[in-house]
Amino acid sequence: MARYVLWLRFFIGLHMIWTVLLTPAVLETRPFSTITTVGWISLVLIFITVGLDIVAFLLAGRQPRLAGLLAAIGPFLFIGPFIGDRLGLFSSLKAPGPIVVVEVLALMTQLAILYVALRLRREGGDLR
Repeated sequence: MARYVLWLRFFIGLHMIWTVLLTPAVLETRPFSTITTVGWISLVLIFITVGLDIVAFLLAGRQPRLAGLLAAIGPFLFIGPFIGDRLGLFSSLKAPGPIVVVEVLALMTQLAILYVALRLRREGGDLR
């Protein structure tokens, strides 16, 4: 299997871990009642990013160029919610420290996904 396919799957898997950590079941302590309209739109964008990442993960071995295209969309969708939360537009409450740290890690992971996805698009994942 190509090196970039493995890296894409690794970074997508890592981003899934960050996504789980950002849920109310783990680190998020802000109640749903404090989420603003911008916050709800941000959640939709994050779920779309996760959906695209899952499809890209599954397609990476058979159709690396298509997987790269799908994975490259997510970082552009993710940046809006990231900036919105930094500006205090996600919730009427400030983001807790652990959430900020994990959001930064998630953004860095999305940027890594973008880099690998663009390499897959260009080279088809055939590098050894």
